[in-house]
Amino acid sequence: MPTFDFLPLLWWGLPLIAAPIVIHLINLLRHKKVPWAAMELLLASQRKYRTRVLLKQILLLLLRVAAVLGVVLALAQPRWQNALGQLLGGGRTTHLVLLDDSYSMGDLSSAGRLGEQTAFDRGKLVVERICGELAAATGGQELAIGRFSRLAAVADPAGSPAGLPFDIERQTVTPELVQRVRDELARRSPSQTAAGPRQPLAAIAELLADSGASAANVVWLVSDFRANQWKAADDTAESLRRLAAAGAELRLVDCAAEGDAAAAGNLTVERLEVMGGVTATGVLVPMEVAIRNHGDRPARSIQVELREDGAARPGVRIEEIPAGGIAAQRFDVRFPRAGGHVVDARIAADALAADNVRTAVIDVSDRVDVLIIDGDPRGGARNGDAFYLAAALAPGSGAPTGLRPRVEQPRSLATLDLKPFDCIWVLDVEQLDGPEIAALEAFAKAGGGVVFFLGPRTQAATINTALHRGGEGLFPVPLAGPVDLLPEQAEKSPDVIVEEHPVVAVLAGQRNPLLDAVRIDRFIAVERGFEPPAGGGLRRLLSLRTGVPLAVERPFGQGLVVAVLTTAAPTWNNWARGNPSWVVVMLELQSHLAATRRKAESLEVGDRVTVDLEPGLDAVDVDFIVPPDGTIVHQAAADGRSASISSTTAGAYAARWKRLDGTERERVVAVNVIPEEGRLERIGRERLDRTLAGVPFRYEGASSLQPDSGSFAGVSLVNPLLYLLLAVLLAEQLLSYSASYHASSAKKSGG
Repeated sequence: MPTFDFLPLLWWGLPLIAAPIVIHLINLLRHKKVPWAAMELLLASQRKYRTRVLLKQILLLLLRVAAVLGVVLALAQPRWQNALGQLLGGGRTTHLVLLDDSYSMGDLSSAGRLGEQTAFDRGKLVVERICGELAAATGGQELAIGRFSRLAAVADPAGSPAGLPFDIERQTVTPELVQRVRDELARRSPSQTAAGPRQPLAAIAELLADSGASAANVVWLVSDFRANQWKAADDTAESLRRLAAAGAELRLVDCAAEGDAAAAGNLTVERLEVMGGVTATGVLVPMEVAIRNHGDRPARSIQVELREDGAARPGVRIEEIPAGGIAAQRFDVRFPRAGGHVVDARIAADALAADNVRTAVIDVSDRVDVLIIDGDPRGGARNGDAFYLAAALAPGSGAPTGLRPRVEQPRSLATLDLKPFDCIWVLDVEQLDGPEIAALEAFAKAGGGVVFFLGPRTQAATINTALHRGGEGLFPVPLAGPVDLLPEQAEKSPDVIVEEHPVVAVLAGQRNPLLDAVRIDRFIAVERGFEPPAGGGLRRLLSLRTGVPLAVERPFGQGLVVAVLTTAAPTWNNWARGNPSWVVVMLELQSHLAATRRKAESLEVGDRVTVDLEPGLDAVDVDFIVPPDGTIVHQAAADGRSASISSTTAGAYAARWKRLDGTERERVVAVNVIPEEGRLERIGRERLDRTLAGVPFRYEGASSLQPDSGSFAGVSLVNPLLYLLLAVLLAEQLLSYSASYHASSAKKSGG
């Protein structure tokens, strides 16, 4: 039911409508009766027309009262209130305003048309307008304002509005609060998080459910309603249903620019990472940068600017990125010293600035240790497996690989600290004892890589019972026994077939002369009839021309295990005897297996940057150097074990602390935005209705809630009142003329 709203001036002006009545009564008191014979005839005539005259006087009095009332109403600026007028009625109402500050709200794709306003700018204007209306409303109006990025971090609300991290805590709206809100919003800009509505709404729903308050509640969701956060919004819809069930009025305000945002062509630096190699000093390390095109048209000639430890280096160019697709470009880096190194990739400015840069941190070592377990009891024979493998991994100073092989006997697995190693190579071992197997399995579960080469000493039955264990153990497949690969009678075909796998991708091709030269004489076959379990992750790297596997891979815990079913030395084959592909595949295999172990930590904006300390060895004070301006934040580890800060911007975060012996330590971590937030496609009203089916809500655009709009506050009645006042004044003048006495003009007499 529509209502009216007036400025407070109305209540002070209302007594003025009594002025015409008072004047009329005063005039009556001034009358004095004087007997006069000539008036008797007039009095008789007056009595005859008394009713008519009285009606005119009453009507004239009412018109004058209406004229005064019209002037007061016009000054009071009344408005015809819509649904908002009901919400701002005389009862006490709590308004919880949730402002989306995810980085997609910084969309500038339509800035030229909208006066350089981002979606966040429009959202701030909406919040200001809500506050202004609440301050002018009657009744007790309470307000709390929170941003997505802060509310999303709440895991367990305290059960009252004050328990949530609102920027403006719940309080009664006053003119002073309105100014404070303006000042608070002026300081805010979009965050670099991808915080969506799910967690803030869940926290608010929990809050209202626990509070059990009887006052009316209005939840305002001021957002850009991007499809990536709303297409599958089951949890969000459930929170909105809970809010509606608790009696809350739901108001959804869309701040995104009009039109299809997907056509804006926003580009995102989606990935920047090491693609193999050995991250050691003086070694070329391949990296790859990938750019995604969120637009509906291809993007061409994209220049990627690269920086290495803050210094510019030659960039790369991506010729074309298909609409909605991704394209990548590789480049090499070489680091002269050990430690953490920062590589940045940046593209030119477009609709969103936050996703135009990405950071990677590469931990570089002087040398990377590789553990080789030699099954040859003689140890170190120049024609043994360990010799040929070590020569492939570290060929010499002429071809630095950054690897440092260490050859040990099987019993060392139970006594050595395996943490410094990325990969362990087990070469033709006759038997491993229980502690040695347990150490290998723990190493792989923690993310390490394990490679088995088989040979004459390998016992298939021992492998099956101790290492495979029906698929529960470390070894990827059950074995049958040694088999000779018979020579092919017909046209010669290569013995080794390359499968689709990154380790051997460099050798892929219809005819590879290096692989054509590899001859396999003997191998250990996989048990006949073995079928890998679905979802087990078993993959082939190499096969024989007969179709049986030669090298297989399977995940184990967080790590990977590879089994090569022949020898490393040229005993059952000729691969390692002067064939360059042997060195290439061994280095690629080492890099592939070490990737999970040495993968650089990359956090997302909003995550905590944590440093783990060793009690008794590390001091408890840690200095965090925060991007982009290098601000130092000091933290002390209260428990002596870890110190952390919350990341608020993307970039490289450095943590520095001292050990008790005086040596200094440093750890660098890359923090990046979530790339999916750069997809600017909007969900639209129709899809939103389907997503929130059964949820009562009101949806409107930010433009209808701008300060120059009348639909938010109701339709102004000032102009209609002025026209009505003019009509009343004209009617009053005509009736006044009709009710007053006018002497008739004397007729001219003829002479």
